[in-house]
Amino acid sequence: MPSAYRYFYNRGIESGDFLTEVEAYGVVSRIYVEGNYPEASIRVVDILRFDWSTFNLPKLMEVMSRGLTISRINSKPTLLLRFIKVRERIDRENALKEIHSLVKRWVLAYGPLTPLLAWGDLSDLVVDPGPRVYARVRGIGDGFIPVELEPSQSGEAAGGLGEDLDVNEYLLNRVSERTRTPITAYNPRAMATDHEFRLRVTAHAEPVNQGSLAFRKHPSRPWTLGHLIQSGGITVEDAGRLLLMAMGRRPFSTNGEPRGVLIIGEMGSGKTTLTNAILNTMPPWVRVSAIQDVDEFLFTPGRSTLLLNTRASTGLGVREISKAELIGDAMRTGAGFVFVNEILYPEDAKAWLLAVTSGHGGVTSIHAGDLDDLVMRLEGFGVVGAGGLIRRSIIVVKMINKRVTNVYYPEKTDPNAPVPSIMIDGLRSIAEAPDDYTRITGLWESLDAWLNPKPLEPTNPTQASSGSHD
Repeated sequence: MPSAYRYFYNRGIESGDFLTEVEAYGVVSRIYVEGNYPEASIRVVDILRFDWSTFNLPKLMEVMSRGLTISRINSKPTLLLRFIKVRERIDRENALKEIHSLVKRWVLAYGPLTPLLAWGDLSDLVVDPGPRVYARVRGIGDGFIPVELEPSQSGEAAGGLGEDLDVNEYLLNRVSERTRTPITAYNPRAMATDHEFRLRVTAHAEPVNQGSLAFRKHPSRPWTLGHLIQSGGITVEDAGRLLLMAMGRRPFSTNGEPRGVLIIGEMGSGKTTLTNAILNTMPPWVRVSAIQDVDEFLFTPGRSTLLLNTRASTGLGVREISKAELIGDAMRTGAGFVFVNEILYPEDAKAWLLAVTSGHGGVTSIHAGDLDDLVMRLEGFGVVGAGGLIRRSIIVVKMINKRVTNVYYPEKTDPNAPVPSIMIDGLRSIAEAPDDYTRITGLWESLDAWLNPKPLEPTNPTQASSGSHD
């Protein structure tokens, strides 16, 4: 495999259709797409004033391994001069600023992949041995397209020490350090969160794999149903009906008991986004619990939430804390709704279904293609009578490519009942300005006033006095 040091930065020709410009760690990069999906490819070009193809990055890393720290370099960037090979005179001040930014990006982030991982329109990025890099980007089909990586360093600059470090090993090291998750021969697999870039990272190393990584990009702001309505991911009517029925509100409930919502779809279909959106569009004063194994939930300000994180057992004496245990805890903490980012194991499924059929509401997701597939998955998890349970008690929502395509409502509900116009108007208002979270509070205050009108105060003093003698 080629040396990681050959890919110090993104060099290449600016060609194709310009998509965006991203600045990360002081380096400005432009992202282009060439061709049409599914034959399209992604190209990243760093906008640099100087040629750094002969910068001795391996030698710098060797010196850093002996004690030179990035903090020391930050306080005295002139230390980098000894690793610069130039024959002509250069603008020293700007050159140092530029190479300092490139070094920080390499040492602290993900080198040439940093602009892609910082990009808001990225959905997924995978790196296979080779390196072979593929991305899934919002607005460019629904599958993975290749990312073109071109070596930036000369063979001389990338030789020697650098030949012992391939790109995938470099990225595994960066993931391990940034997420504080050791990836070793003892523990060669990891699933962790990069909080700075809002990434869920799944990584495998030897002996499980030669070195592969999968990055899932999470939204950098709290999602609400207003965002999904605005993007065409759900209709206003479906959003209102789903929210009211899930919460047990009239006219879709007569006893006030909430219902569970189970979201199905393939990987990347938008299941977690909808889970977040429902949570963040509930009344802020309604207490909810959110259970996750990676950092996927992001809450609107002022919301009453209990966030519980699982813990993997990665060493002797460290006991695993599972979603099933945390679901049981959440039911005893005053939270009326139990949200789980994803159901992966039988114990998770049984615990969540028990919660939402025992007086709690809640939302979670599971990989399933359709309703029949869902029932088969749950039966495979050991859920007895899964089909009947779904028909009687659970709202099932199917998503394809970030859009709600089907909603299956349980028996003894009337999905054809009209959604109150005050709910429709309120959701439309939220969709007009989805980042104005005060509109969510206004929606529920208006709806509660409409559902529970106060008796009119008497305006005639005679009526008031005569009423006191009854």
